[in-house]
Amino acid sequence: MKSPSRSSGRVRNRLIAAGAIVVLVVAMLLCTRFETPESLANIGPEQFNATTEATELFDRAKAELPEAADPLDEVLPAAQASIAAAAEQFEAVSPSEGSYDFAVTATGTVTPESTAESLRLEVEGLSGETPVIVPLTTAVNGTIVRDAMGFRFGDAPGQTQYQYVGDEIKKLIQTDVVAPLGDPTQLVGQTVTVTGVLNVTATGGGDTVPAAKPANIQPVVIEVAA
Repeated sequence: MKSPSRSSGRVRNRLIAAGAIVVLVVAMLLCTRFETPESLANIGPEQFNATTEATELFDRAKAELPEAADPLDEVLPAAQASIAAAAEQFEAVSPSEGSYDFAVTATGTVTPESTAESLRLEVEGLSGETPVIVPLTTAVNGTIVRDAMGFRFGDAPGQTQYQYVGDEIKKLIQTDVVAPLGDPTQLVGQTVTVTGVLNVTATGGGDTVPAAKPANIQPVVIEVAA
């Protein structure tokens, strides 16, 4: 026959163990955070948005390039003499080997050769041998502005998104910079100041830019003199 005291001890031990389990479960529940699908999405890796990235880069470009830009009539002759030396002197950004992006500003007169596709400027201090062109439509290249602002391939999830950033900057240039000009052909004879990015690329292993090669300024700001 079992001793009553021994039986009651076993019951008491079982009750204590059960109570401990209950306390442990309650503690686990209190420490557990239950997530909804929406909250899980919010705490996951931030989704890459090419439009957002492009807008931020373009806003930075509009704010920073006017202060950082060097006069085109100084940059261009230096690059025509030695691209590498000019890149060092004017702190150009090099997105790839042999390619350099210079922040430049140029004030010039819009010439009759200008069209709806591009402005052509006569800039004092530059040889008339070098065409100075500001693209307005298909030749606008947002990737040059993207690269000049320090955005690199590794900043995007892949090649497609990387290209999209440049494409979105092109759209911003066309809507924010070009569209307010109205009919570009009506600017002939007027004085404009363009601030933007000049890309210079060494070709054939050389270190100079031919004087006859056009200087295409990707515009970030275009101001028409009153």
